[in-house]
Amino acid sequence: MTAPTEPRRHVRDSLGHVAFVPLDGATIKRIEGQGAGVPPVDLCPPDVLNRELGPAPLAMRRWESSAARALCALRASSLRERVAQQDAMDAPFKDMARSRFFVGAEGFSGSDGADASAASGGGVAAGLAGLVTSKTSCSTVREEVEIDRLLSRVRRLGKAVRNSAHALDSAAHLSGGFLWRRLFVTLTYRDVDDWKPLHLSAFAKHVRNWFKRKARVPMRMVWVLELQQRGAVHYHCMLWIPARCRFPEPDKAGWWRHGSTNVAAPKGGIQRPVSYMAKYASKVTPDQAGRVPKGARMHGACGLDVEGKRWVRYWRAPLFARDALGGAADIRKVNGGYMDKLTGEFVASPWKVTITPGGRVIAWRLLPQITEGNTHAN
Repeated sequence: MTAPTEPRRHVRDSLGHVAFVPLDGATIKRIEGQGAGVPPVDLCPPDVLNRELGPAPLAMRRWESSAARALCALRASSLRERVAQQDAMDAPFKDMARSRFFVGAEGFSGSDGADASAASGGGVAAGLAGLVTSKTSCSTVREEVEIDRLLSRVRRLGKAVRNSAHALDSAAHLSGGFLWRRLFVTLTYRDVDDWKPLHLSAFAKHVRNWFKRKARVPMRMVWVLELQQRGAVHYHCMLWIPARCRFPEPDKAGWWRHGSTNVAAPKGGIQRPVSYMAKYASKVTPDQAGRVPKGARMHGACGLDVEGKRWVRYWRAPLFARDALGGAADIRKVNGGYMDKLTGEFVASPWKVTITPGGRVIAWRLLPQITEGNTHAN
């Protein structure tokens, strides 16, 4: 045990390090006599005062690294670039809204709309039926977008299939320590009206049992529904199995009793599984989505781990939510916006949705108040 030392005052520098300054007896008497307004005196035990100072916190040491600062700046620059590109795409439509607000419908010519569509790269984005602006009583512009529900469903299908295939392929090759094969399995119904809700679930249950008994690895499968020209439901599935295993024919094994199946392993293997599944997802049209049997799911994924599910949910969220919450967020859709489940941070959505009695879906938002003088200045 070290001998007691004189009282010391603790001082913390800008990097978070703590130092102790010795105080003599005269200084202590002077401080006690002055009272308020004097820095406090820390009369800590000697064993605490004589301890050596430790290193700075981990986060501070990382920030002191020039490489870490450069990486953060690069990520911020990439996000700003994406936001700038999105603003550039929306600029023609903002000009159209301003023109309608200040000039009126009679002064809004058709040529302006054509120029705006050409500048934005082909008109209104896929999934949106039209853009309407109107003036409200509060001198604000209300922007309305009619959503095509079938086209929006097809777009969500393509995005979910691509992201799920990417997550499953990455998880398979980062685990196991052995070679993998990607198999393409098709499931076809014998008759047009043979579809039932639990058929695919029963097939997935047989496949999962095979993975447990034979492959002894987690099941990984992504699938998409397609309607054939005759109107029958047709499933395209991709599975990741160890190269040492042989996958049986589902119809011969009794896993699919409703028609025929086909197991394909292209020569040289499927080198680009995401593009392979995206090709079949792109074949689904809004007309097919409207003729899908009621209650049928159009896509799905089996075997995603916790990180894979978070990654798929992240890319399913809109751009403003991803930019606000960051790449490490577990984004969940809640009432009024989006929330990061890990931190509880909430981002409100500027859009509101209204469904008319006729079944039309209208998304609308109120643009910031704009004055005519500011518009001419811009």
